Amino acid sequence: MEMIIFCEECGERYIIENEEIKGSEMVFTCRVCKDIIRVPAEKLNLKSDEKAESKPEKK
Repeated sequence: MEMIIFCEECGERYIIENEEIKGSEMVFTCRVCKDIIRVPAEKLNLKSDEKAESKPEKK
């Protein structure tokens, strides 16, 4: 399963594979606009039957 994350600033879409999700807050820089994208742990800890599409919280 994968998670789709969007940059709040420019709308760039990121597909994150389960192997990349560590269960704690995910923080990375948008490759397009260089904004900081933060995805809180509660958004990362979804059950496998839940849809994993989420927009990150604004910094």
